[in-house]
Amino acid sequence: MIALLLAAALATPEARQQRFVDLLRTYPQRPPAESTSMVAALIDEGPFAERDRAIFWLGSLRLTARDPPGARAWFERLRKEHPASQFVVRADLGEGDAAQQERRFGAALEWYARAAVSPDAAVRELSRISSDQALTMRARQRWAWVAGAFAVLFATWLLGSLLRHRPVQLSPLPAEARVLLPVLAVVALLSLRQDPAPRAAVLQLCAAGALLISLGALRARAAGPRPPERALQAAGTLLALAAAFYAAVYRADLVGMVMETFRAGPD
Repeated sequence: MIALLLAAALATPEARQQRFVDLLRTYPQRPPAESTSMVAALIDEGPFAERDRAIFWLGSLRLTARDPPGARAWFERLRKEHPASQFVVRADLGEGDAAQQERRFGAALEWYARAAVSPDAAVRELSRISSDQALTMRARQRWAWVAGAFAVLFATWLLGSLLRHRPVQLSPLPAEARVLLPVLAVVALLSLRQDPAPRAAVLQLCAAGALLISLGALRARAAGPRPPERALQAAGTLLALAAAFYAAVYRADLVGMVMETFRAGPD
C-alpha cells in the first residue's frame, strides 16, 4: 500500500515538475548522458508545468553535442506537442544552428528568418547575429567549392598535357619533385601528432601539393615550354596550391582560426 501511494504521489504533474527542477539543479553531478535519459523518461511520463522547457533543453543539449538529427527530433516534438510554447521560436533558432552544423546554410537562413519575426527582442537579435554568421559561412563554402574546382581542373589540365607528350618519362623524377616531395612527406608525418582537424587539412594539402608539383614538373620536362609558358604554369601551380589550401582548411572547419592567426599572429 505504501509503495502504491508513493508511486501515485510521484506520478502527479507537480511531482514531475519538482523532479525536473531537481534534475536541472543536480545536472553537473552526473554524466550528461544519464541526465538526458532521466529527463527524457520524465517527459514520457506525462505533463508537468515546464515540460516544454524540458523538451527544448534536451534539443539544446543534442545541439551542443553536435548531433543535429537528435536536436531536430526534440525541436520537432516541441512544436508538435506544445505549439503555443514560448520555446518554439527558440527552437527555430536551434533548427537554424543544426542546419549550420550540417553546412546547409540556405536552410539555416530560412529558420533564422522565422525567428526574426518573434515578439521577443532577444530572439530577434540572436536571429540577426546568426543570419550574419550563416551568410559568412555560406560565402566561405562557395569559395571553397570554387577553389576546389580550380585545383582539380588545373591538375586535370597538367595531366592531359603530360599525356599528350607520350611516352611519359617518370624516372628519374624531375629536380623539383626530388626536392619538394621529401619535404611534404616530412610535414605529413609531423602532422600525425596533431589534432584531427589540423591533421586532416595538412594531409590533404600535402597530397595536393605532391600531385600538383609532380604533374607540373613532369609536364614541363615533357613539353619543354618556353620561358613565358613555364612562368604561366608556375603561376597556375601556385594558384592551385593556394586554392587547395583554402579548400582543405574549409573542409577541416579551420577558416576562422587561420584568419585569426594571420590577423593577430601565432601565439
